[in-house]
Amino acid sequence: MSPVSRLARSSLARLQASTGTRKRTLAGLIALPLATAFVAGTALGVGAESGGWGWIAIVASIPAAALVGVIAARALIATAQSVRRTHSAFWIVDKLAPLRLAIRDGGPRRVNIIHPAIDLKHFFGGFIAVFNLARRLGERGHRVRVIALEGSRPPADWRAQLASYEGIGDSALELEVVFAADPSEPIEASPDDALIATHWTAAHVAAIALPELRAERFLYLIQEYEPFIFPMGSAAALARASYELPHVALFSTDLLRDWFAANAIGVFANGRAGGDRDSVSFDNAITPVAPVRAEDLSRRGPGRLLFYARPEEHASRNLFEVGAMALDEAIASGRFAGWELAGVGTVELGRGALALPRSGATLRLVPRGPQEDYGRLLSSFDVGLALMYTPHPGLVAIEMAAAGMATVTNTFDNKDAAALGAISANLIAADPSVDGVATALALAEERSGRLEERARGSQVAWPASWDEALGDDTLAEVERLIANDR
Repeated sequence: MSPVSRLARSSLARLQASTGTRKRTLAGLIALPLATAFVAGTALGVGAESGGWGWIAIVASIPAAALVGVIAARALIATAQSVRRTHSAFWIVDKLAPLRLAIRDGGPRRVNIIHPAIDLKHFFGGFIAVFNLARRLGERGHRVRVIALEGSRPPADWRAQLASYEGIGDSALELEVVFAADPSEPIEASPDDALIATHWTAAHVAAIALPELRAERFLYLIQEYEPFIFPMGSAAALARASYELPHVALFSTDLLRDWFAANAIGVFANGRAGGDRDSVSFDNAITPVAPVRAEDLSRRGPGRLLFYARPEEHASRNLFEVGAMALDEAIASGRFAGWELAGVGTVELGRGALALPRSGATLRLVPRGPQEDYGRLLSSFDVGLALMYTPHPGLVAIEMAAAGMATVTNTFDNKDAAALGAISANLIAADPSVDGVATALALAEERSGRLEERARGSQVAWPASWDEALGDDTLAEVERLIANDR
């Protein structure tokens, strides 16, 4: 083993203590060969010039420096692979680390919302629901605290950024938040505290904490069947196991709740009656758009199609590949001639464009912006494409329909054409296949010219405000579920 490899490997124990340090280590290992080559090139060039060897030796130092960089890179690649394997093996361990609670009798009772992280980069509808739930519980007199499990701290202005999202407002400025990643700082709690878990990892953490409290169960905010987010591996298995932990449930949408009931999962494992007693559901508020009239939908210029395009691995349930291939097929067969095509939703690619290989059409990528800008963006398109290969209906498809778009989305088990049509006549149900989505896109193009029909379909059976989504009746049921006197 070379000295470089020995030096690198000897540092691994210190550099792999957490998810964050492993990521930083990988970045450093990538940068180190470049830095080595730069330093070596500079040293050789300076030495050559001071030795009077002239420009020939200086030029020769360039390939010499590159050679040093290659040697360093080869020596470090095994170390980088080791760090990557360690990260793959232990990222779940990091996320399931138990809370360190300091139980104080006589302390104030809190409702603790256990949440993975305050991650503004991935702050979509599900996260907006979490902080609106905190707001609504606070308005009803509960002392609410968010416990963020992961170590990364949000930017300094995170509270102001949170306040800009629908419903959250000034509650973000007063919300109590603690970061649990530092085990040297115990979190003060009362034995009467209630726990709400917002994610499968948070559910495992909440279950571990229950024996320290009087509560027998935690409230599980279930906004998706989370095993569907992962390949069939450890994360999927542990996500599935989270529904076997002692909990009561707050489901996002009746469709998702009914799917859990039909498959006897979680609170429905022992039958519908018990599951109905131990759960309640709500509909996440969608991004509000102005009331849509037929004349608002009449615009000059080419037709416009908006694709909810999320190629990131963690968003695989949004069927980016199926959507892109179906759109490509539809265009190649003569549909959407001269239309403007845009994709929204990616958090990795930013601005740019994607070329569809068969048709040669270009999909312009629109970067994510503030929520109010997103509402205006929706109103400027005629056809929407938003897929979700899970029981959840998908908020983006509903938002597109509310903006007056003829919107293609896919079916899944009980999320059939009838269920989608009950939400909005603008939703066009497609089989989750390339041909199925392409056929639905052709129908959406035909419907795009029926402005009165699109305007009527924009009146969706769905809440557009969080006070409606989490109304008093729903909150009363939540309070019943988190009470300690069951």
